[in-house]
Amino acid sequence: MGVFRLDCPHCSTARVACEVVWQSDRRGEKLILMLCGSCRLPITAAVRNNYGALQDLIQLNGDLTNEQWFIRESWPEVTKAAAPAHTPWPVAKRYIEGEEAYKRKSWNAAVAMFRSSLDIATKTMADAPEGATFFKRLEWLHTNHRITPDMWAWADRVRIEGNEALHDPEDFTEEEAKPLRLFTETFLKYVFELPGEIATYRQDTEEA
Repeated sequence: MGVFRLDCPHCSTARVACEVVWQSDRRGEKLILMLCGSCRLPITAAVRNNYGALQDLIQLNGDLTNEQWFIRESWPEVTKAAAPAHTPWPVAKRYIEGEEAYKRKSWNAAVAMFRSSLDIATKTMADAPEGATFFKRLEWLHTNHRITPDMWAWADRVRIEGNEALHDPEDFTEEEAKPLRLFTETFLKYVFELPGEIATYRQDTEEA
């Protein structure tokens, strides 16, 4: 059975072998259905042969990802992770790495990157106390009304303290990574995206 290697849009496994299980000829190309070799979820694609020959891909053996065959389009499309708008790049970079790790179900890496994103975000905010722990910085944000009381209470309910990311001997689970992921996204939206959108709106209004 023939396989194509591509990044899975479901489980985010890179260059995973996806076996062809169904095919149909259409206007000089083939529509195919593949199953991801990692998560076994379906991927459809339109593939073409550079030499024009539409062979039976199910009967072929081995990797078809070569100079002869190419994938013109596939569905669902691979979506790239993105941080909330107006998030500073050092913070956004770690958040994106956390998102990519989360999609791969690498919970330890995801937790570490989400925590790092929060740590840098609170360090780089204007007037944040220098040398303070993450929770002291978060407390300062709460005291100075930079985050809501609900967010302050929420932070106390997730495993969020940055130092634990390096020294916790236990593996993290999806149940622990999921609320931290949601908190991180909400935090970045509240402290960066919302003020940034308001500033943009005001600027556009003044220029109009």
